[in-house]
Amino acid sequence: MEKMDLRTAEETDLIQKMLTEAYASRINDLTKSKRMAEKALKLSREIDDLHLIGKCLSDLSLYYMILGEYESCIQFGEEAIGYFSLTGDEKGIADAKYSLAGALYKTDEFNRGLNYLTECIPVFKKFEDHHNTARTFKSIGTIYEYFGDEKAAIEAYQYSIEAGILAKDLNVQSNAYNPLSGIYLNKGRTKDAMELIQKSIAMKNETNDVRGLAFALYGRGKVYTKLEQYELAEIDYFEAIRIHEEMGEKLGAAMTFHKLGSHYLQKGDLEQSNDYLQKGLKFANENRIALIKFKCYYLLYEIHKKQGNTEKALHYLENFVREKELVINTRSFKIIEGYDAIAKMEVAESEIQAQKEKSEIIEKKNLELDAFFYRVSHDLKGPINSLLGLDMIVNEEIKDETTREYLGMYRVQIQRINQILDGLIKVTRMSHTSEKAEPVKFEQLIEECLKSYQFMTNFSRIDFEVEIADSLEYRAEWALMNTIIQNLLENAIKYARIPKNEPKIYISATEHKGAIVIKVQDNGVGIDPEQQEKIFEMFYQSDRKQSGVGLGLYIIKRAVDQLEGTIKLESEPGVGSKFTVKLPKYRKSLK
Repeated sequence: MEKMDLRTAEETDLIQKMLTEAYASRINDLTKSKRMAEKALKLSREIDDLHLIGKCLSDLSLYYMILGEYESCIQFGEEAIGYFSLTGDEKGIADAKYSLAGALYKTDEFNRGLNYLTECIPVFKKFEDHHNTARTFKSIGTIYEYFGDEKAAIEAYQYSIEAGILAKDLNVQSNAYNPLSGIYLNKGRTKDAMELIQKSIAMKNETNDVRGLAFALYGRGKVYTKLEQYELAEIDYFEAIRIHEEMGEKLGAAMTFHKLGSHYLQKGDLEQSNDYLQKGLKFANENRIALIKFKCYYLLYEIHKKQGNTEKALHYLENFVREKELVINTRSFKIIEGYDAIAKMEVAESEIQAQKEKSEIIEKKNLELDAFFYRVSHDLKGPINSLLGLDMIVNEEIKDETTREYLGMYRVQIQRINQILDGLIKVTRMSHTSEKAEPVKFEQLIEECLKSYQFMTNFSRIDFEVEIADSLEYRAEWALMNTIIQNLLENAIKYARIPKNEPKIYISATEHKGAIVIKVQDNGVGIDPEQQEKIFEMFYQSDRKQSGVGLGLYIIKRAVDQLEGTIKLESEPGVGSKFTVKLPKYRKSLK
């Protein structure tokens, strides 16, 4: 069983590495990205890891979107959302929706694309995913341009750049510079347009983003055309087309063919203009790129009108009007829906911000409360220790049985107060520890914890079975791990059934699907079902007959939470209990 878990862990690590490499390769080798993601998907299905299957499908959806294979993009994206829904992965769903949105708004379904994008933004912000926040705002800016709202587009692009700076990602920053440069060019700000696109090209060269470089060269070609520096413009356009065709970037190729047609029309070379517009139209028709399609039709109408070919000019004009009305009319009645979606996004962002501020206030109050407990507990420890010391002296001096009986009652209460203080100090120490994460030696830690309980009642009568996976690697703060192991063992020992049973306690530590799994199982008294939801509450005791103050399981839960893990109880009265702790191998707080 353990060997199987280790093999699965190795396969999981391999798949994750493959996906990371595939994503990094997307900027200069999309074919490699797609091939690696397909291989990772096959391996994920073999080990039946739902999260990894969803991740592979989501990444494939992204690569197909970039390649302009929109039907495949939508198919894989929707399947990915299904898997992420099963695993409750909110971030995964947002990742898949981003890719789906790209396929939708690049064809003719602007509103659906916008709705997906506006649903993504609050999720990416919630998880502080600045990289995807930047990409999403850039796409939203593109849709605003489709709507003809340049002011809103500029604002979205600026949001994208800000998020890109937070992500320290030059590629996503430069992706927003490209369309911003185009807007400045349309406004007659040629100098600003050139400065911005040159900055983007420099970033693309620095990061070796070959695919992104093609879009940046396309942008600079437009500026050169505007400046009537035709030879320089053509060098950029042809290089952009070469890269787009090499990378399989169909949208980029269609955009550049259209712009070359416009370029040659401005030069007065109608034959060349017609050739490139026909190529752009072919790409647009094959890939449902509606905006490029009607733009090509209009320029073809202009060419044939100049040539005096009335019949063909009318044909292209009719096609232009039909395609434009199809897009613009669809857009017109969806613009309101689109802006409504944006308003919803802004409301959602406000709610997230309010929730974040509320959480920060609660966290601050909890820290203040912890600090108060810590100070008071330590202040009271001195007097309590003195009282316990006096009890020992008095117990030796007093011989009267009645008096000794009263002193015994006093002693029980003092010891109970002392236990409460010890528990509170443990709770607050976890919040104020400054320890660094270090490699956890599970065998040594469990052995030391068991030794610390060897003088507990009935310890010697319990059969302990310990199983640790070979080469188990995990880093965490020693105090937190010691708290979890020690309190789980104390709980199991305390509730052993003696002498009615041969008490056994099984302790294991393994790795499964990227998580460290710690199990402590006993055949003790068990816990009633109606009490199981309350056992992690402070001071809750499921069995009042047992000694203790109800802090052990609460302390475990606090430690598990700090390690970003989960704890699960399975218990049946008269049969026993099993606690399963899962701790992510790689914590966000340690990144």
